[in-house]
Amino acid sequence: MKGTRWVIIDTETDGLTQPIHIVELCGQMMDGWEPAGEPFQMFLNHNVPIPPATVAIHGYTRGFLRKNGREPRAVHEAFREFAGDLPLVAHNLSFDWDRCLEPEWGRLGIPPVGRRGFCCLMLARRLALETRGFGLDVLKQCFRIAPSRSHHARNDVLAVVELFQKVYRPRLESAGFDTFESVAAFARRRPVRKCHDIIRGCSGATRQPLHPLMSALLVLPASPSESESQSCPGL
Repeated sequence: MKGTRWVIIDTETDGLTQPIHIVELCGQMMDGWEPAGEPFQMFLNHNVPIPPATVAIHGYTRGFLRKNGREPRAVHEAFREFAGDLPLVAHNLSFDWDRCLEPEWGRLGIPPVGRRGFCCLMLARRLALETRGFGLDVLKQCFRIAPSRSHHARNDVLAVVELFQKVYRPRLESAGFDTFESVAAFARRRPVRKCHDIIRGCSGATRQPLHPLMSALLVLPASPSESESQSCPGL
């Protein structure tokens, strides 16, 4: 991954029903395996109602966004200056890219920013042998990622960065996946059980019995017809 630039992103939204409006956008530039510079983080004011159930998840009210959010086109153009045409990677890419970013760019009449990278949730299904759940909260607890409030885009992006540093990078490098292209291909590789065999053989990672409290948090993986969109998206 040395010398390769890519961006880890996350979005928070006004809900899960189209049209989905992005209310917070965050990205962390990566230089190889390491974060480069400060994260990009902005709030967007679409001036649309935010349902109470959604506010309960991330805490961003319509009033907060009117005060702290910027005009959506300006935010996406600022993000274009930040990300350029680099690949964008997210914990649940089918939500952030397919359901949020691409439709919003279309509504706003602006060209796409960057290009589609790989999904970290799909990568975790192949690397995280200690757990059967792959939601970000479950991974944070399993691998003792620094505690932070979830469903804030900046916090969730930094949690993914820490997962790469503590978990994903060592296991990928041990298995010989040391380029962006090879990691992206591994995130899509099937069958998943053979990916587990590769990682288990190279890193010594093992599937451990789950504590009952953790079991209650798990989102079971999809399959045999695996799809990113079958996971629980963040808002």
